[in-house]
This record gives sequence, structure tokens and C-alpha cells, in this order.
Amino acid sequence: MRRWAKGTAALAAAMAMAPPYGAGTAHAAPPAAPDAGGRATVTLITGDRVHVREDAGGRPLVRIEPGAGRGKVAFYRRSRGAELSVVPADAAPLVAAGRLDAALFDVTRLLRGGYGDGARPDIPLIVAGTPARRAAAPAGGTVTRPLAALNGAAVTARKDRAASVWASVRSSLTGGATAASGTGRVWLDGRVRATLDRSVPRIGAPSAWRAGYTGKGVTVGVLDSGVDAAHPDLAGSVVAERDFTGSGDVRDRNGHGTHVASTITGDGVADPRYRGVAPDARLVVGKVLDENAAGSFSGVIAGMEWIAQQGVEVVNMSIGASLPSDGTDPLSAAVDTLTARTGTLFVVGAGNAGGDGSVTAPGLAESALTVGAAGADDGVAGFSSRGPRPGDGAVKPDVTAPGVDITAARAGGTSAGDPVGDRYTTMSGTSMAAPHAAGAAALLFQRHPGWKPAQVKSALMTTARPAEGASVFAQGAGRIDVGRAVAQRVLADRGGVSFDLRRAGASQRVTFRNEGDAPVRLDLALRMRGPDGPAPDGMFSVSPAALEIPAGGTADATVTAEPGQAPRGRYEGGLTARQGDEETLRLPVGAVWEPALREVRLAGVDRTGRPAGTTVETTPWAVLTDLATGKQAETYISGSGVAARVPAGRYSLHAVVPTGDTDMALFSYPDLSVGDRDLTITADARRARRVAARVDSRTAVRAGADEIGVTETVAGTPLSFGVAVAGTVTGLSARPTAKVAGRPFGFYHVANLAEPDGPRAYHLQHLSDGRIPRRLDRRVRDTELAAVDSVYHADRPLTGLRGSVAAVPGVLFGAGYGEFPVRLPGRRTELYTASPALRWGRTLTVGQDEQAGFVTGVSALPTGEPGRRTRHWNAAAPGTLGGGARKVGNGPMAFRARPFATPDAVDHLSRPTTARTSLWRNGELLGSSDSGTVQVPTPPGEARYTLRSTAERAASWTGLGTRSETEWRFPYTPTMARMEEPPLFAVRTEGDFDQDNRAPSGGRFALSLRVTDGRLHTPGTLPRFGRPSVEASYDDGRTWHPAEVATAGDNRWTAGLTHPPLPGGHVSLRVRLSDGEGTSLDQTVIRAYGLR
Repeated sequence: MRRWAKGTAALAAAMAMAPPYGAGTAHAAPPAAPDAGGRATVTLITGDRVHVREDAGGRPLVRIEPGAGRGKVAFYRRSRGAELSVVPADAAPLVAAGRLDAALFDVTRLLRGGYGDGARPDIPLIVAGTPARRAAAPAGGTVTRPLAALNGAAVTARKDRAASVWASVRSSLTGGATAASGTGRVWLDGRVRATLDRSVPRIGAPSAWRAGYTGKGVTVGVLDSGVDAAHPDLAGSVVAERDFTGSGDVRDRNGHGTHVASTITGDGVADPRYRGVAPDARLVVGKVLDENAAGSFSGVIAGMEWIAQQGVEVVNMSIGASLPSDGTDPLSAAVDTLTARTGTLFVVGAGNAGGDGSVTAPGLAESALTVGAAGADDGVAGFSSRGPRPGDGAVKPDVTAPGVDITAARAGGTSAGDPVGDRYTTMSGTSMAAPHAAGAAALLFQRHPGWKPAQVKSALMTTARPAEGASVFAQGAGRIDVGRAVAQRVLADRGGVSFDLRRAGASQRVTFRNEGDAPVRLDLALRMRGPDGPAPDGMFSVSPAALEIPAGGTADATVTAEPGQAPRGRYEGGLTARQGDEETLRLPVGAVWEPALREVRLAGVDRTGRPAGTTVETTPWAVLTDLATGKQAETYISGSGVAARVPAGRYSLHAVVPTGDTDMALFSYPDLSVGDRDLTITADARRARRVAARVDSRTAVRAGADEIGVTETVAGTPLSFGVAVAGTVTGLSARPTAKVAGRPFGFYHVANLAEPDGPRAYHLQHLSDGRIPRRLDRRVRDTELAAVDSVYHADRPLTGLRGSVAAVPGVLFGAGYGEFPVRLPGRRTELYTASPALRWGRTLTVGQDEQAGFVTGVSALPTGEPGRRTRHWNAAAPGTLGGGARKVGNGPMAFRARPFATPDAVDHLSRPTTARTSLWRNGELLGSSDSGTVQVPTPPGEARYTLRSTAERAASWTGLGTRSETEWRFPYTPTMARMEEPPLFAVRTEGDFDQDNRAPSGGRFALSLRVTDGRLHTPGTLPRFGRPSVEASYDDGRTWHPAEVATAGDNRWTAGLTHPPLPGGHVSLRVRLSDGEGTSLDQTVIRAYGLR
């Protein structure tokens, strides 16, 4: 039985190129843009929150906030390249048992998919029960729609009630005992996305039309973005419709659904060249994708259930989801269930990811007719997703159809694809290939009204035309030929043969049926090739070699695979059935002969000597990585531990063995050899050594979370594995290792302590290169540390929360986090491990709700030597930072304005209440945003750009910086480099303000101004600006008074003001700056500082 596979996605990873319009990459709908400070938060199903902040260089650093009452829970963190997952210890066993979707803890995917707290207040789930009962909503959740195909329901779980949701989910999944003892499954209700004149004749449709088969009397379902029923080519064809997106109608506001529908059944009234495959078929339309061609798993499944009850014979689904799967994901499972229950054939686009093993759900369903894209020469398009199916190695896709430069109907008011006049548009993708096959299926259902879905699928596969030199795992049976299929009189009961060789040899029967009125003789031949050429003699066979089939009769042949000692790898070919010199049928045959798999099992023993895994809380967590490929094995529950099945080779194994809520023991086996036998490793926590950091202060206690872990680089990819503990989880321990040679490997420990009523806080890192050291309990003196005197400014008394994240080398997302309250205004001494290799991300959060308003600084801290430094927070006067980046060559450029930034650090920022940012090129508006970031394509060539930012801030924690207006004008010639930044800059304004951010009234006061570069990754030469105009207002901008400005150095000035006697008043600032050659900045800040 196949198991659903877990997967991740890269955080904020930019695509290398724009994909074809279709199912392949299956991105989620565009997430809400990050705020101006590069901050995002996501609440997990457990109620814990993960905060992501970017440092000055754009590096994401993570802080984990345990949910209410979850102080005893540890957190497992795993990163792989730019991917991050955070799994609470009480959820990890359910993930390993396959009951809880790993995507619920995939921070990268959640944020990219629009599940962050800034984007939505709830978590969408699919809760599946057992066949005996339908799953109910967990406490704190609401059923949004039943999903009978899964014996379950779609549920939304409110994030503010996540603790209740998690208690209910955990109880139902475990039965209150171990991870393996419960029933049901819970998935993230993920996102799906959408995946003719010469193309229709290429699949033989005119031959079928001449034979009288045009789809008349057949009803085809389309699950897509709706349809433009008023298009001349589709007028009168829609007989039923329903919306599943919440838009209230099935109008196609994207254009994808109309293009798909007309490829199936457009009658070519507007232009006969673009007639569909089955022009007389009727349409039933289910709208499951929104105007962005995106939808939810549950919406798609509900649409499938409804449309399968509407009397349709075939349903087209040019959609796909990005989750890796072996065909047991909820979408694929629903296809198989509904096919069996209703007799409906589902035709699905394979996806546009292009790589091996990249076919997307629901195209992995066994019963689906999965369609890849073929080019004009019938070769497989480069973007078309390929098999085999993960797990059993089955052949997918099943067939190909034209999917490159397909012209079909254009929905009114849309511009998707490349428009061809007002009525048509051209698109590419497996989304375009699938409707060709769906139309072909409609012709076959008309030809054979009583046929089952498997018969239609088989007929299209066995009559397809394979492209020479293409793998069956890329093209299946080949490009469909419906003209040949409708004329075919000798048929097979299956479309292809796939062998799962994980369990030795196997045989499969193929039944041939003669629907003609005369007997036929079929000569059978099986030709297979493997990784090194033709398959070894005897590995594959067919018996008998010839069949005599009477008119109206059947005959069976058996295809057998006996791998024996054959080389491991992929085998592919075809079974041909010939009548004389003519090939009658061809079935693709595929087999994946994987290396022999051995079970590697980690058995845990806790610190009391008892076996781990007797409860959910004591189940170990592990990751096993192939040192040759970097591939990480899927683990599963095995007795008192966890296990994985892997081929022989060398691996790294990292694991955590819990002892209740008192200790988390880290074990690392950096170079583990797996031979020809199963392997069991006992991780005994009693052999692990305590990890601790002791400081001079006798009153300092844990403040935030401590973390231990290992970092390594495998096959060029940086990996990390760690466990973070906060609250009342009292202990961390680790088992020392020998020195690791030949590749980067390291151990890290991050500890954070603070005096509850004293002035000192500690932020400590211990790094060990090449091993987990023997000495893990360390004594650290204050004199060894770098002391930072932190000065906290505020114009009113309040309490903030100071945080820190250790930017550990090799841990992309940082490690551990310190957290303690501070009074503003006020001072605190913070002590950091002194090392030139160490960096820290630091934050200051203020206000009741950190999403409503806060100041953060995530920046490098020069702690290379012991000694004292001073760092200011939230000091006047705020301004707007300019910046941005293009992370992929030829990709869009992000132009960013960050208002209310304080001058004390490069990235001390505050979120505005409202903001509007707009960008012009040569006077033409390119785009606008309410987030502070405008991301648009930048045409090549020199041009004059204008970036304008307006922002307002109404915050309970400050009365300063209530409004800002900033405009940059600059010439710019995009280079299309991979990491390119626009030439933006900022003016930073400082003065001798007190901790209340006030200056003396009734006298002279000096301001210092300096220009800083907004290019953090690729700094360049700034223009040399002339003396700026500086003005002050004491009535919130109604009147302005010029300042006396003097040059103090390159791009540095002093401005002299005469403040009126206005205690309790405020000063607004306006600065105008120009280099005289087209680069300028105008900036106005209302209430920049106060007067005393």
C-alpha cells in the first residue's frame, strides 16, 4: 500500500523562469505581501507561532513562540537549503505515523502559500475519518463542506482557538495513547493551480468526425476557473454550472477555464480554425479556481463530488498541487474513489515541473488519465512533468497530447496567454494537453456508450503513437490518436503495465478482446531496455507469444518480471500486439528495480532506562540523509523508535530522544554505513551528556528558548537539525561524536538568560567545528563576553519585549531565541559571546499586538572582542528607507519603501498603519502596492524611475512619526543580474535627543544628516549630493521654516534650527536632496520628534 509522502517548498524562493501556464508548478495563490520590515508570522495547528524576520542582508531568522499552556513542549527544527520545518514534539510522532500532514509544519510552504497570520485568521484543514464514520470538526473548528469521497470534511480552525483545535485533533488521531493507535488523518487544505488550429487534427479528431463521432450526446465536466458562456464558440453548450470558490458565479475572470472548455467542445463559430475536439458535446462547469487560477483542495474535491453526480462521462481537471505524493494524497484519493463509485473518467494534466518524478496530484491517481504535453513534433515538451510515480514506480503520465502554443477561446475581459485578436488566445502547458484527451474521451464514449472509464483510458493509451527516443516515464503510451482509437476493433483491458519490483518478481494479466466479426491472430512481443541497454534475457517475458481470438471473444496473455540479479535501475519498453505486419496495439511497460532496501531503525531509551515511544510524548524524532545524494528518507514509527527503509550506502542520522518534559537528548551518527542487512541503533539517553551554560549572575534564568543541533553540508546542500526548548522543559543533552572529516559538520548550542529584576541579559553561542564535543557544560565569565549597553527610547512609558536570534553559521534560519521584557525609556546591559564568526538578530517588540505596531532590528552585532558598546533603539528621527532586489535574472524587481525607520541601525523599522507605494518609469505607472513593496518587471534600457511612498501610523505606543511622504527620482538601467538592487538610498537624521525622543524647546538645536546606501548586497557608488534643503514645522506641516545647513563631509550635513518655546510640542521635518543630474529625494515626516 502506498503512503502519502511529505514535502516542503523553499521560503521566498524565486523561480528561475516563468513556467508554462498550467498545472506543473502548482503554486499556491500569491500570499499576502510581507510587511515593510520583512516580517511574517504563522500560527501552527498546535497553537504555537513561528515568527520570521529578515536581517539587513535579507537573511530570514526565526523565533518560535510556544502557545498558551505549552511551556513543556520542545520543538524540532529542520532546514534543508532554503526550506524550514518546525515540528512540536507532541506532533512529531503523528507526522511520522502518517496521520498528520507534514505540510502543517512546513513554515516555508505555509508562508508562501498564504497561510501566514497576516493573510488569514484560520487554518484550513481536511479531516478524514474512518470508513465507519465521517470525521467531525475538532473543537474550535467549523465544517465548511462535507467531503464524502474522503469520509471527512473541510474544516477551518481559528488560530485564536488553536489550542482547543489541537487538543481535539491529537485526541482523535492517537486515541489518547501512541501515535500508531488512533484513526483518521488530517491534512492541510492546500492550494491547487491551473497546470488549437493545428493541434486538433494532430490527434486524429477529423477522422473521428468523418466517422460521425463529434461528442454528440456526451456530457463533459470541466473543473477550472469557470467559463465565458457568451463566447460564440461555447454559446449554448453549458447545461449545468456551480461555483466552489465563493465568488457567487461561474464567470471566468482568469481565462484558463474558457480556453480549456473550448479546446474540448468549442464549435469554431468565431473562427473555424479553432474548433474543439468534441464540438457537439455538452458542458457541465464547476468553478474551482479563482481569478488567479488558484483554488483549495477541499473546493476541488467538492467540485469533483458534485460534477460526478451530474451525468457526465468525463471530467477535465487541468489543475495540480505541488505536494509530493505517491497517489494517496486527498486529491488523488478522491479521484480513485469517485471513479469507482460513479463511473466517471477524470482526465488530469500531469504538471509543468519538467523533472523526473514530478507529476502532480491528482494526476498520480491510479484511475486518472494523466496527460503530458507534446510539442509540434510530438516529442515531450521540456516543461511537461515526468514519472515514475513515487513509491511504486508506476508509469505516469499515461499519454501525451498537444500542449505547446495552443490557440483556443479567450474569455471576455481577460488577457491570459498571448491574445490572438479579441476572441482567442495562445497558451502552453499540460493544462492545454489535458482537454485534448478529454475531448478524445468524449468521442470514445459516444462511440461506445456503455464503456467504463478504464476501457476508454485503455483505448486511448493502446492506440497512442509514442515519440521516438522518449521514455515511457515521460510520455506514457505516447501522443493520443483518437481517429485510430474510435476505429479500433481489437482492444485490451488495460492501457499499460507497471511493475512494483520492491517485492521480487510479479506477473500481470492482459486480456485482449476482439469486437470484430472475424477471428484475429495477435503476435505478441515484449521489448524492454534498462539502465545499461537491453534488459537481460529472461527478466521480462510474455506468454503465450501468440493469441487466437474469435470474433466477439477474449484471450489472455501474462506479462512477467523476474529481476533476479539484473542491474538495479529503471526498465521500460512496450508490449506490442501485431496482426501480420501491422501493429494493432501497444502497451507501455515500466518497472523500477530499486536497490535492495534495508530498514534502519533507531530504538530510543530515555534517561530513566525505559524504552522510548510508549507514549506520543516519548517518541523519538529522526532524519536520515544519504551522503551521496543529499536525499532524506521518509521515517515511520517502529516499535519504541522510528525507522526508514534505504538502499545500502553511507548516511548521516540525527535524532532526538525525549524523556518526558525533562530532557531532550541529541544523537548524531555523521557517517553511518548501511550494508546488506537491516540495522538497529540504540540511542540511550543515559549516555548523553548534559548541555549547559553557567554565567556569573546567580539570578539569571532561561529567557526564551535554548537550542542544540548539528549542521552539515551534504551533496552541496546545507542542512541543519536541532531541538529548541523553552519554558519548563528543563534539560538538553547530547552524545559526543568523533571528529568528522571530509565535509563541513558542526555542533551548536545557543543559550539565553536574563536577570528577572536585574540589568543583565546573556546571549550565548557555543560552536564546535567537526564534532559534538565531549565538554558540553561550560562556564562563561562576564569578562569574556561583549557587553552592549542598550538604550531604549520612547516618547511615552511602556513595556517592550526584547528578543534575539543567534545567526549560527550553517543554520539558515538562526537558532534559539532570547526573550525578556524591557521598560521604555530605559537601559539594559546585554552580554554576547565574543567571536568574529558570530552574528545575532535582535528585535524589540512593543504594543499589545506585534502585528499592529513594533520596532525591530535584525542586524549584525560586532562581538569579535570582549568590551563595551552602546546601541540605541527607537531613537528619533524616523525616516523612510529605500531598497529592493531582483533575486532571479530576468525576474521581477522589488522596489521597497520602508517608512518610519529609526536612524540607530540599518533595519530598525516600524510597521505603518496604512501605506501606499507606487512606481513610475518614464512617467508611466508600472505598479502600486499597499505593502511597501512594488514588484514589477523592469524592461531593459536606461529610463527615469520615480518611487513614491506615503504612510500613516496610528499606534498606541508612540505619538511620533504619524505620517511620512517620500519620493525618489533616479535614472536606472537594469542589468538583469541574478542579485540586482535598484539604486535607492535614504537620509538618516539624528540629534542629541533624550530617551523620550525630545529636544529642548526655545533655543538652537543641531541635526546631523547623512545619506546611506539602500543596496545591501551589491553596494555601489552613491551620487554626490549638493547641500540639501531642510525645513521644520511646528504645526504638523501647515507652515514650514528653513534651517541653516552646512556641509560636514561627503553626503553629510548639519542643520541648525531655532525651536520655539513649545514644551510638549512636536517638530516635523522636510528634506529635499538632489545631485543636479536627475537623482533626488523629497522626504516629509510629520512629528519626527518632540519638544520638552
